Amino acid sequence: MRYKDLATSSLIEKCVEQDGLAWAEFIKRFSPLISFSIKKSLSKYSIDFRRAQEDMKDIHQNIMTSLWGKNKLAEVINRDNIDYWLVVTARNATINHLKAFQKEVLVTDELFFEKLQAPGSAQRIDRALDARKEIERFCNRLSSKEKIIFDLFFKKGLGLEDIAKIIRSPVGTVSSAVTRMRAKIKYFKK
Repeated sequence: MRYKDLATSSLIEKCVEQDGLAWAEFIKRFSPLISFSIKKSLSKYSIDFRRAQEDMKDIHQNIMTSLWGKNKLAEVINRDNIDYWLVVTARNATINHLKAFQKEVLVTDELFFEKLQAPGSAQRIDRALDARKEIERFCNRLSSKEKIIFDLFFKKGLGLEDIAKIIRSPVGTVSSAVTRMRAKIKYFKK
């Protein structure tokens, strides 16, 4: 049977049933997306660029082993839109890999906090803690919808279109909210 023209949800169902040919097609379709997501996450969170290629291969192999060996694809609810799920899985696997092997000191997984380049600098740690406190105070002033948008945009790094899908609002509404939050952040810092 040929799986090249099979719909994504049907292909995933075949993979859940441990069909080897379906798995080969799954790898062909989605391996580039997983690799791209790992590479992008490594560029955000990793300091050691020399080992990035080896890390990328290890992380990719671990994800694929988990998807096939532990049958993680069975957990996917919206199988027609698996791209987002794979991107988040790749990002989380990258962060867990870096934490497990202590390749970098992270203040937090969130994009807007400063990364520590070397331990022992009390001033950098104080600045990071001050920034965290400022952001917490700022977040306390946001409405519940703005908090969700703030978390998804600034902390998780999602795009406007993705956020609009998640909160079921038009992209323009999300864009306006982000613009207003940026203005509030500038005002709040003064």
